Amino acid sequence: MRTRFCDLLGIMHPIVQAGMAREYTSPELVAAVSAAGGLGILGCYGRPADEAVAAIRRIRALTDRPFGVNIVLHVPHEETFAACLAEHVPVFSFFRGDPAPAVARAHAAGALTLHQITTIAEAEQACAAAADVIVAQGHEAGGHMGPHSLWSFLPSVIALAGERPVLAAGGIVDGHGLAAALSLGASGALMGTRFLATVECPASDGYKHALVAATDTPDATIADSLFDILWGVDWPGIQVRSLRNALTERWAGRESELRAARDEVNAQIHQAETVDDPEGYAVLAGMGVGRIHDICPAGDLVRAIAGESEHILRALANRS
Repeated sequence: MRTRFCDLLGIMHPIVQAGMAREYTSPELVAAVSAAGGLGILGCYGRPADEAVAAIRRIRALTDRPFGVNIVLHVPHEETFAACLAEHVPVFSFFRGDPAPAVARAHAAGALTLHQITTIAEAEQACAAAADVIVAQGHEAGGHMGPHSLWSFLPSVIALAGERPVLAAGGIVDGHGLAAALSLGASGALMGTRFLATVECPASDGYKHALVAATDTPDATIADSLFDILWGVDWPGIQVRSLRNALTERWAGRESELRAARDEVNAQIHQAETVDDPEGYAVLAGMGVGRIHDICPAGDLVRAIAGESEHILRALANRS
């Protein structure tokens, strides 16, 4: 199961926990993934600099294994980014925006860099910026995601990257998905949704149980712009994938009306969050959510996914 990505980062398993937003990642989650041999990433979107520093130091108190932080480049996070650089975080994961200045700053601080892309043009930009690893994210991913199917454009990204490791992201929740990515030439997989349904994830119980209860059907999730309208943040060329629920059923396709009712709807969402009713708030999730059947410790999950993938690949090799 060791790949070029594993060798580059000094980890055991080619499994990365996505650096999701502040609400979905914690020092405990990151440390559990890294301690189990994967790479845990702390989400810094919306995380103040002092909180990021405290979280980084907590991760280091929990594990001595490599870990990373995620920075969304097109949204200003300069104080948080600078604080992470000052803490000598070993790995930086970037998404959106021009990666070149951020990659250069991370390299100057002695860190390795991952850049998540959603198009071939973005992959070319990441290579030109000398990112150490490219993450090819398909539209199957939860949260903010791009326009293309992972499996249709992953081979092109791998060919473009040359010797640079490429990770696959989008709808991968188990060893079968990891094995498929490795079979196509990827060096590993980055997973977000699956790590939401873990003991260490700071998401609410209602959120986690909604993920486990989701059906394994093509229409279990929806990709729309409605949550960016509600959050008041512009992500050009990007939509948000979430579970279908009462909130999305009411407002999907009614963008102009939603803009007019934004304050009222946000107040209703806040109330749903207060009582932890997942029918009334955003449950971000990728298209693999229907294959999540339990809430488990993150370390156990890393080992289980690695073992399942290795078993599948070994069985395929024995057939040839």
